[in-house]
Amino acid sequence: MKSSMVVKRKYKCIYARIAVVFSVIFVSSAFLCGCEYSSLDEYLDILELTDNDYDDPTSLFSEEIEDTEVSDESEMEGIDDASDSSTFDEKEPADSDFASFYRKFFDTDTDSEVKKVREDAGLTEKNINEVKKQQEGNYAFDKLTDAGKTLYAELYLIITKEAKKVYVSATSEYAIDLVFNYLMIDHPEIFWVEGYNFEKHTVGDVVDKIAFSGAYTYDLKEVARRQKIIDKCVNECIANAPSSDDDYYAIKYVYEYLIANTDYVSNAPDNQNICSVFIGKESVCSGYAKATQYLLNKLGVKCTFVSGTVETRASADAKHSWNLVLCNGKYYYVDTTWGDASYQTTSGETEDKMKLPRVNYDYLCVTTESIKSNHTLSDVIALPECNSMTDNYYVREDEYFKNDDLKLVKDLFDRRYKDGSDNVTIKCSSKEVYDSLYNKLINEKNVFEYLQGNTKTVSYTIFEETKTIIFWL
Repeated sequence: MKSSMVVKRKYKCIYARIAVVFSVIFVSSAFLCGCEYSSLDEYLDILELTDNDYDDPTSLFSEEIEDTEVSDESEMEGIDDASDSSTFDEKEPADSDFASFYRKFFDTDTDSEVKKVREDAGLTEKNINEVKKQQEGNYAFDKLTDAGKTLYAELYLIITKEAKKVYVSATSEYAIDLVFNYLMIDHPEIFWVEGYNFEKHTVGDVVDKIAFSGAYTYDLKEVARRQKIIDKCVNECIANAPSSDDDYYAIKYVYEYLIANTDYVSNAPDNQNICSVFIGKESVCSGYAKATQYLLNKLGVKCTFVSGTVETRASADAKHSWNLVLCNGKYYYVDTTWGDASYQTTSGETEDKMKLPRVNYDYLCVTTESIKSNHTLSDVIALPECNSMTDNYYVREDEYFKNDDLKLVKDLFDRRYKDGSDNVTIKCSSKEVYDSLYNKLINEKNVFEYLQGNTKTVSYTIFEETKTIIFWL
């Protein structure tokens, strides 16, 4: 007898809490990179699949899982086992041996029902190859082996049709989890999926095949209705985008546009997808990051969704999302959420809106070293070392100080008065430069020499962590 088990995995974001209830005894061991873990929870911790809300650690999602068994006639008997012997390198998942769990259906499968289910969902060899060709250039897709790309294309076809219980070319649940995450990393426009379900079919102790279903939040009719609203907003945004071959201007424009048109609200509806930004105008970091990716991709700038943790006043490891961008041929990080003053005030990072610029440019085109000062990158996918400062905001806007020359400070004050700015922001290249300028401008009060109009008082805000000083005009 063959046996089948249905397992539901629901995500409010890509990496989430998973609760699984098995009707058989679970052998509490799993293997990853040759290491043994003592429990399912420990394994999930390693995969960072225990917290689904990147912004509000007090609002965790959990769901009871319905576990059902079905059977059909067969000469063999089998029982599903929750453990899986497949292994892959956690830090370099793209190097996994996808072929070891790859199953090709096109010529080898004699089950007409399986073939029909796949064909009804569009999983023909022709369609899969066409999708693979279309996905070339997507950051996560390009990290996969050919077998992984095939599974990626299958999941894409299933999700875009909202198909259910479609047999895929993998016999490992971990492979499906990895490739599903890669698919969602590449596709911010897929807003109607919050996770997936799968059904394992076994023969004896061997997984024979797996049927995949997306966890769909809206039917296709509602998806189309929402997409029209999104398109209208996106088209209005793009219509006013700068016309330039310089990627920096597009990235800066999207950064400023989203900050101006979105408020950080921790309990905003659909806050893990782009609907919250383009329809509701309220979101959290996942919404900001996916909207940033969506708009920049529309403008021809390669942008990738990045996850990890951040240090905040409330937590040392709060879940967070931001972006990796390819600007003029070099990689940088962009965190639109942390660039929005509404995040700083709503999240409790600061209580005084007057002490923050409406747009904080500390997170626009920054290096790996800079982002790591308060962000920790997850190892879900390999990321490049970002070491260029060429298109960093402060460098491009002549606000980056490599030394403590006060003549340059005066020039910056003059420019900001001339362009009508409400502040002068000084970004320092090192702590030594920061300490020296802080001492000269604030402790020794040299800043008063550069003020125009009221020269009796001056307000300023400092960000020691990012080595930034803001004087308010």
